[in-house]
Amino acid sequence: MAASKLSATTTAAATVTSIKHQTPFDGICAKISAFYFDLDNTLIPTRAGDSKAIRKLADVLETQYSFTKDDANLATQNFLKSFRRCPDNSQTSLDSWRTHLWRESLQQKHKHLADDIYPQWLKLRYRYLAVPPDYVQLLQRMRRAGYALALITNGPSNAQWEKVAKLHVRGYFDCVLVSSDLPWEKPHPEIFYAACNFLNVKPHECAMIGDKLETDIKGGHLAQLGLTFWTPLNSSSAAQCLDDVEYKPHIKLGNLLDMYKYFPRLSAVASGSAASGTAASSTAPSNRRGSHMSASPSGSCDHAAALAARQQQLQHQHQHQPQAQQQQQQQHYQQQEATYARQWAYRRGGSLPAMDCSNSETENSCDSFL
Repeated sequence: MAASKLSATTTAAATVTSIKHQTPFDGICAKISAFYFDLDNTLIPTRAGDSKAIRKLADVLETQYSFTKDDANLATQNFLKSFRRCPDNSQTSLDSWRTHLWRESLQQKHKHLADDIYPQWLKLRYRYLAVPPDYVQLLQRMRRAGYALALITNGPSNAQWEKVAKLHVRGYFDCVLVSSDLPWEKPHPEIFYAACNFLNVKPHECAMIGDKLETDIKGGHLAQLGLTFWTPLNSSSAAQCLDDVEYKPHIKLGNLLDMYKYFPRLSAVASGSAASGTAASSTAPSNRRGSHMSASPSGSCDHAAALAARQQQLQHQHQHQPQAQQQQQQQHYQQQEATYARQWAYRRGGSLPAMDCSNSETENSCDSFL
């Protein structure tokens, strides 16, 4: 029986390898040096996780607060609808806004419980939004394989940065961009070009991975990225006919783990440094291009430190170089400084404007509530 299972596994692996060699994307995949990930419903199961959390909270309301089943379901569904419609408000904190949404969702006799219910919901939410362990391993292997990684997400700044912080995903990425910090959102090509500038890569060297055809995939095409990978949200999305879709994904994935089929070197780096390299790879800066730019809470990259270090290096070198070479390097430095200044200008900075709840990817999409 064991031999039979081994034979079947070997045959399956050979089949995957055979399919891999027959794909028309081998040449393009070999040129990819950076991956751009969407956050909601791609890296984390936002819609499914929120639905699970709200169902679990309904049970809590029944057992701990003596809600009837109907009252618990009504309150939790009302909150989820309101939350998905408008998850943030620039005039107040996230905690205050969400507590307000809970208070509005509860019946009059239960409104006084909003301050107690909100933290329980928040704890449950992030329990169910956790990045799957297999996806964490994929990100770690991508880093060890030498790929640059960027997280590009649409949505309100405070809410998206809270996810990044609470789910501990920031350390896996060289650059994190949130649309509300910037003048554009996906599918505008400039948000992808910003990531290219930060990582010092060309668009055709990058692959976008996301669940939305109208933002992730369309944006990848508009920015002329090398590849677009579509991770359909559910089976109905996966079955969607793409004949009438103007910007079609290059590749449709069953889930993110299908990336191993197209980038076999991700598996090749798996075993060697698993014990010592896993923790370091998730937090330590990498040695590839752009690794001196660590992500900051603003969504920009820390160019000031890089420029200061580079200026010191140039000053030291200038002491031992001919005048013509000094001038050439100084000119190159000034060009870099101008580029970084433009990148800093991408940020709106400061407080957010009043929340526009029509944002194309506000939180986990408003087109389906449960």
